[in-house]
Amino acid sequence: MSTLDDGHLYRPDSLTGETFDSDAERVTETVSPLGPSADNADVPVTFTWADLATAPGKRAPILPAWLTDKRQRRATLRAITANVWYWLRFHGVRSPKYLLKTGWYALTGFGRSAGKVLKWASAEEGNFALRQHAADTNDAYTWQALNRTRAKESRARWWAVAAVTLLLGCGLPLAYYTRLVPMWGWYTAAALAAVGLARVGRPADKPITDRITAAKRFTRLTAEMVRNALLALNIPAMKDAASIEFVHPGIHRDGPGWLARVNLPIGLEAVKVLDRRGALSSSLRLPVDQVWPSAGPDHAGQLDLWVGYQPASAMGQPKWSLAAADAITSVFAENEFGTDERQRPVKTSLFARSFLIGGQPGSGKSYAARSLAFVAALDPYAELKIAEFKGTGDFIDFAPLCSTYVVGVDDKALEEGAAILRWALAEAERRGKRILAAKQRGDAPEGKVTPELARKAGSGLHPVVIIIDEAHELFAALPSSADDAERAIKRCRALGIIFVLATQIPDKTSLPPNITRCVTNRWCLSVAGQVENDMILGTGAYKRGITGTVYRPVLDAGWGVQTGGAAPVSVRSQYPDAATAKAMLGRALALRGGTPVGGQEDLPQARDLVADLAAVAGSNGQHWAPAAAALAERWPNAYPGLTAEALSELARAAGVPSVDLKISRRNLKGYRLDAVRTIISQRNGHHDPANN
Repeated sequence: MSTLDDGHLYRPDSLTGETFDSDAERVTETVSPLGPSADNADVPVTFTWADLATAPGKRAPILPAWLTDKRQRRATLRAITANVWYWLRFHGVRSPKYLLKTGWYALTGFGRSAGKVLKWASAEEGNFALRQHAADTNDAYTWQALNRTRAKESRARWWAVAAVTLLLGCGLPLAYYTRLVPMWGWYTAAALAAVGLARVGRPADKPITDRITAAKRFTRLTAEMVRNALLALNIPAMKDAASIEFVHPGIHRDGPGWLARVNLPIGLEAVKVLDRRGALSSSLRLPVDQVWPSAGPDHAGQLDLWVGYQPASAMGQPKWSLAAADAITSVFAENEFGTDERQRPVKTSLFARSFLIGGQPGSGKSYAARSLAFVAALDPYAELKIAEFKGTGDFIDFAPLCSTYVVGVDDKALEEGAAILRWALAEAERRGKRILAAKQRGDAPEGKVTPELARKAGSGLHPVVIIIDEAHELFAALPSSADDAERAIKRCRALGIIFVLATQIPDKTSLPPNITRCVTNRWCLSVAGQVENDMILGTGAYKRGITGTVYRPVLDAGWGVQTGGAAPVSVRSQYPDAATAKAMLGRALALRGGTPVGGQEDLPQARDLVADLAAVAGSNGQHWAPAAAALAERWPNAYPGLTAEALSELARAAGVPSVDLKISRRNLKGYRLDAVRTIISQRNGHHDPANN
């Protein structure tokens, strides 16, 4: 038995023999006429109504996502702060003009207000028209009666005007000279009076303040907007607005935008709408990169329409968590490599996975591959081997981190790229024997590389990330390398060797189908049609609404849809600017001690961080900032661009505690010399008496 979204029970009585007791509110499994099944013959299955009503995933969150998610909360508050700051600066610069306009309109408003008061006091409003009609019809009696009424009303009103005028004329000077009202009160009253009179005196089409933007403001997505936009697509199966059904919770805020989940008419697949993203944005009168349709989670006929508050190009991309000064990754853990259209981080682990990135020229394949390369680079135990066959050096800044780096499209470069794949096959053979021995010892119970084995010196099982950009060039020139790649991808998944292939020609020659089939994660960027889409994502992906045809080359560079995770997801790869990328790669090289991992059985360590900390310490220890500067100055190749935060993180990982330390009358975070000496002594196998 199961529950539907509307809360009603679905009872397949004729199939399962389940019955519902409305009095006891319990669901019990009765014995089928065919007899009890072997699996549950002795165990009666009983469900309570509470079990069904509180099924996981059916309840809406108590707090909205932007309040509970740290990144969304920061992004929302940052956007509000930015808008308020811009508003203050915009109107602050124009405040002199506003003061002059307020003063001029206040004078006009004073005249208008005085005229209205005099007109009210004379009681002419309404009465004048009636008296004029009596005069036009020579009705003297009516005219005199109306005039007596006006005079009677006017007499009382003039007394009221005189009383108020006398009160203000005497009361205001008295209050001023007797200091009954402080000066700030007079200024406040004058300002409010000026603003009020200016509001009365200004023309209706000339506001006092300038408008910040003349563009049409998008407030929120409504059901009428969604239905009209979908009907405007002129899809034959969707002609009636009533056939478009909104799914609970309907249209609601989702991150920096609005989400509408709808069931399309029966028989219409969501992919038909995805292909008309441009027409959909035109119907909504919004930029294309503000409108993001995608397939819904329940069935092929469900559409998720997400509309941002702003276009994606205006929102920019959230700051990458890996750009932090102390960021360190692990290929065994999930790390952020991009964001979805709602600016939520998209994460993946690298271990036991392989990646295929495909798209037409200008779709941003290098952006995507570089985002994964940064994840691998910040793992200090990971070895990098990169071969790029575009020949333009898109990964040349990674070269100092690579045990093998190949760039070019000549015969020599192609042969070096093929050699990487042959090396991977030979390495898989070696690692297979090591894993077998580790499993027999109980160190690898699942027959896979573990984080402990990967970080163990001398194990020879450290992770290796192989990136081949423009792989079609290699496979077309040397078909045997395609066979090597297929065999290596199949064998290396559990051995800590990770493949990232990027290509713009996903056909059977340049990218054999067997490679596509054995890749775990597929990332399809902008492609021209269904054939190319399914070559990357697999047969039937397009019909299920998993398509990269909605993205535009160049304009949507870096955007694509990725499969291989819990669910297909639209993702834009992170692409840090040159300064940020340089800092990240400098930190990655520092994590490796200035030398790339690889080329030795043991993990190379050019410098001993703990010993170097002892070398740059003073008599008592050192603060992190001067220690980082001293390390970078003495060993620039080993510690390039080292920051105090990164050094503190590295030192703590090595067992050096971060403590409050007073040096030269400054009490800051740092490390003690005796703690460093203790670690060195224990590592060398003897005890230092000086530290007793």
